[in-house]
Amino acid sequence: MEKINNLLNQVAIINKKNAEILDATGGRFNMFRVCGVNHYENTHSAILAELLNPKGTHGLKSKLLECFIDTLGDYFTIEKFDFDKSRIHTEHSTEEGRIDILIEDNQNKAIIIENKIYANDQPEQLKRYNRYAQTYKNGYQILYLTLLGDNASEQSGGGVSYLSISYKENIINWLEKCVAIASRFPTVRETIIQYINHLKQLTNQDMDIKNKEEITEVLSKIENLRAAQAIYQNYSATYNYLIEKHFNPKMEEFAKQKGLEYHYERSEEQYVRFHLTNSNWQGKCWIGFTFEGNRCHYGLCNNPNVYRISEENRKTLHENLNKLDIFSRKESNWWPFYAHYTNLSLDTWENDIIKSDNFLNECKEKIEKLLIAMEGINF
Repeated sequence: MEKINNLLNQVAIINKKNAEILDATGGRFNMFRVCGVNHYENTHSAILAELLNPKGTHGLKSKLLECFIDTLGDYFTIEKFDFDKSRIHTEHSTEEGRIDILIEDNQNKAIIIENKIYANDQPEQLKRYNRYAQTYKNGYQILYLTLLGDNASEQSGGGVSYLSISYKENIINWLEKCVAIASRFPTVRETIIQYINHLKQLTNQDMDIKNKEEITEVLSKIENLRAAQAIYQNYSATYNYLIEKHFNPKMEEFAKQKGLEYHYERSEEQYVRFHLTNSNWQGKCWIGFTFEGNRCHYGLCNNPNVYRISEENRKTLHENLNKLDIFSRKESNWWPFYAHYTNLSLDTWENDIIKSDNFLNECKEKIEKLLIAMEGINF
């Protein structure tokens, strides 16, 4: 235990020093974060498309697009793509669905970028885009962009030739080269730097290089490696401990007040997973807070293999949600209604779970609105 405490103290000192550097240099200030540009794929797509656009307001013509392709190296398979005369489309509508970013040149060649920061794959999504892409007779390539470089699900991309790329590596590496290209365009340069910093925060890479090296040096000692291994083995369990202490008793009390039963499942750094039941629902449905496809979402759930809420009840549910100004509605066979909400972070755990009840109150508000929307539904 002494070795673990010693290691934690050493790393804490380096972390504190990194935080002081960020504070002293204004490194925490970021308009992308202030404006909530976190998990909305459409917003990130708009930013990337503007930078990639040869006719974009950045004034750098096709230089940023060429740099993007250069960073892909031999993985880019389209020959002699005409950068200068390419056109960029976002949310491009086709009979096979909406394409996040479509880049096409004047030689019937195309680059299709499917942008998936956290969202789940839609049914046969890449397969459908691949069918559409075959209209580009002189060559096309599908890029599957996620935060960390995940592959598409089998149902979405099985049998499709596509390239997985990530914000963590590919996009940040490209943008860092763009900073040099935009050196004489100060507004563009500083905006790109802020976006890079924002992406580093989203991918947990916002520590100064010198401080990272210092932590690596500390960990390289064998006694510290053993201590780090012990910490790693208990890391996930820590979140369960925190939620049992700071969240569960209060949520259980709230559930009782609402005539619900609270069922806690598990926690990780990015989420708290739990569900609530009611005897009146006869085991047919429940309110769930879960984490799937690298994304937190909540809503009303049923098991379609056992019971499925009728279309009439679904319609009533959505009409009631509309009256409550809940417009970001989605649904599936399992989820008659679900909506995304922001993934948790260490900052959330510290400020909104440990030091305050902000996260608890947010969950309570979502539950209360769902209960109102469910009034008049017979199970």
